Amino acid sequence: MKKTLIEYLPFLIAGFIGCLLIFSAVLNPPDYGDNETINIAIMAPLSGGLAEYGMDVKVGVDMAVDEINRKGGINGKKVNAIYKNTWGYPDRAASLMEECADEGFPVVIGDITSAGALACAEVAEERHVVLISQAATTPLLSKYGPYVFRTISSDVYQGRGMARIFRIFHPEVTNITVLYINNAYGSGLTTAFVSAQEEGGFRVNQIMPFEEGQRVFTEEIAAIKASETDGIALITHVTEAEYILKEAKAQGLRVAWVGSDGIVTTELYAHVGSYTEGFIATMQSSEVHDQAFIREYRVHAKDEGTVNWMAPYSYDTVMIVAEAIRYGGYSADGIRDGLGKIRYLGVCGPKVFEESGDTPPAFDVMRIENGEWTRVSWKEITETGTSGAGTAH
Repeated sequence: MKKTLIEYLPFLIAGFIGCLLIFSAVLNPPDYGDNETINIAIMAPLSGGLAEYGMDVKVGVDMAVDEINRKGGINGKKVNAIYKNTWGYPDRAASLMEECADEGFPVVIGDITSAGALACAEVAEERHVVLISQAATTPLLSKYGPYVFRTISSDVYQGRGMARIFRIFHPEVTNITVLYINNAYGSGLTTAFVSAQEEGGFRVNQIMPFEEGQRVFTEEIAAIKASETDGIALITHVTEAEYILKEAKAQGLRVAWVGSDGIVTTELYAHVGSYTEGFIATMQSSEVHDQAFIREYRVHAKDEGTVNWMAPYSYDTVMIVAEAIRYGGYSADGIRDGLGKIRYLGVCGPKVFEESGDTPPAFDVMRIENGEWTRVSWKEITETGTSGAGTAH
């Protein structure tokens, strides 16, 4: 049956509007600035106790920048990553954020720690510079305004995930100690985890904070061993986790462990050994299927092992910022507006920003098997949850 012109009208109107948008973009191209290059500031701890994370940030960022430039850059302009070493200190991160604003950077990627990102967020809003973190998970970051974003989800969701993992993989656990690092990352995730204890079917019988950079945990482990604890929620970075687990091994502590994403690095088993075998942790979803990405990662990282999650998150974040610049221009307001429209499918999955600057949650379950972190399949999670199986470490 032939269609009349009226029946085609909706399609003709849509096509006409599409043409108008294309012509508008051609007639009003984004402003990429007068410089020959597009500089993006990268904040990361390239030295100090968190340098292992910082090196993975650099690998991911360098991979993205190299790829963008191989494909012609942004509107023919080369992209440069300008690194700012935070040393892992929030105060220094805030000072560097001020420095970035003074130097005219419209966008800064980082800081990776929750405390550092919060310190930078204050400056970002005051100086109208876009801040986008690939690793800061504190729920407090959601309260900031239109210039603050992150490509990783809030710990509000991860806390519930950790509780669920205890219920599925360790249903025998009834009394849990939360051992957490006393900073924005640790306190935010602890609050979320404790609030989910009823859902998890267990009781949090003690909450034990420790200081960032702490190296001796003799008293903490002894107190846990003397209590009724049969499970530990370990919320920290890998640096402190190594000392905690070495002390737990030395004192013969036998409990079920579930860790946070901060401990999921190849260094944990390398430094602690077989005591960590079977250790389970939650992690922001970063399953990398792209074999080309994996090969390139191993070249940049000079490591044939597991792809540490900080690298693909940093890679995706640079790619997202590049897209925002490509369509919004090289200005804070243009990048901010571009990020609000982003619908990006990267190596860490789909990314879209909510009004708060957050991205929706997506988590994996990781387990150390034969000395390496491996991803637990959803089939196993489902079947284990149904059977109620689980054993303590």
